[in-house]
Amino acid sequence: MDPSPAHAPAETSPKRPSAWWAVVITLAGWLILAYPAFIALFLTAASFSGCFLECATPKPQPVAGMAGVIILAAMVVCPPMLGVAVVRQSRKWWTALGGCALVVVAGVVIAAL
Repeated sequence: MDPSPAHAPAETSPKRPSAWWAVVITLAGWLILAYPAFIALFLTAASFSGCFLECATPKPQPVAGMAGVIILAAMVVCPPMLGVAVVRQSRKWWTALGGCALVVVAGVVIAAL
């Protein structure tokens, strides 16, 4: 016997991951980025002051300093955005995360100039 349309099983929506995955992804991302963020912070401070270890005549580089600030902000923001993108499974969050990664790449390119 075929089941009648009234008794057919309903389509189930795909189950979303738990919100705890976002927390785990965020903390793991921050742990992975801790050392690179420290180096970026050190180089950003050196760019703004114009002195690395010692200097007689400082040569500040504010453009490289601002690029460093943008990179640092993206290092703080990208792990939570990745966690939310995984949990929500929304195209908007993945697009925003791609934009954040693009900002990091642009900041690295500007700092290298």
